[in-house]
Amino acid sequence: MKDFETLERRVRRSSRRDVFFQNAGLGGMLLLLAAIPGIDVYRTWAGLQAEKKQWTIAGPPCPVVDRPQLSVVGHKPPKTFTYNKVSFTRHLGDVSCSAFREDGFMNPDSYSVCQFSGPGAVTVQAPGETVTFQPGPGRRTTVTVRKGEVSCVVAGWFARRPRGYTMRE
Repeated sequence: MKDFETLERRVRRSSRRDVFFQNAGLGGMLLLLAAIPGIDVYRTWAGLQAEKKQWTIAGPPCPVVDRPQLSVVGHKPPKTFTYNKVSFTRHLGDVSCSAFREDGFMNPDSYSVCQFSGPGAVTVQAPGETVTFQPGPGRRTTVTVRKGEVSCVVAGWFARRPRGYTMRE
């Protein structure tokens, strides 16, 4: 009889231990299932914040004019493109644009930032506003359209690609 009681205690002890470790293992698996997507969400958010910081350019404001001076922009026909429902017209150089979401959780609003490698002059047609900036030839320029307001600074990191440049994979 004594052997039976000892055996019963051992079984009961081991079954409690088994239940504890099974629950701990299940909890660990659930933690991993939640952590893996959480890490991916954080990495995406951190990457977007870094890109937004890179595109936030500070510098002196661009001069505003009624229309571009031919002595500054030359006789080449202007190039017009539309980005994020805003029309941009430049006379010289290349352009690179990016759009970012406004701050706030699940905020659907976005704003646009375009960098020009040396436009001479840029005319921006946003809903309800048309502005012509003339930073001068060869000067990097950044135009931001945020909440319908257009701003421009004479600064930026975007530069024209050298002639003969080809992208490689």
